[in-house]
Amino acid sequence: MTPEVQQQNQDAIQDPNLRTITFDEGFKRGEQTITEIVIRKPKTRALRGLTLVNVLQLDVDTLAKLAPRITTPTMTENDVYELAPSDLTKLSKEVIGFFVKAEDEDFQ
Repeated sequence: MTPEVQQQNQDAIQDPNLRTITFDEGFKRGEQTITEIVIRKPKTRALRGLTLVNVLQLDVDTLAKLAPRITTPTMTENDVYELAPSDLTKLSKEVIGFFVKAEDEDFQ
């Protein structure tokens, strides 16, 4: 693990608006396979042009548009479309987690 990734992980631990996702398979970026990303809680600006109902229904096209706005390293729409179903589920679960209060998280 690089020092940069370690720092991102430390930041995520300290900031409840950041969450680290470790994918089962990940996605390709050139020759590298990225298996870990950090997502940040979307602000209203990141949701512009999206239908909130579609975000909450885990619509794949909507998640593909949202992911580049809230992920580090930045995922492209195509990266989202190339995810394994289990990895897409992990991403979706964490995104939805930002939209519920802590006491309502029993859905997970």
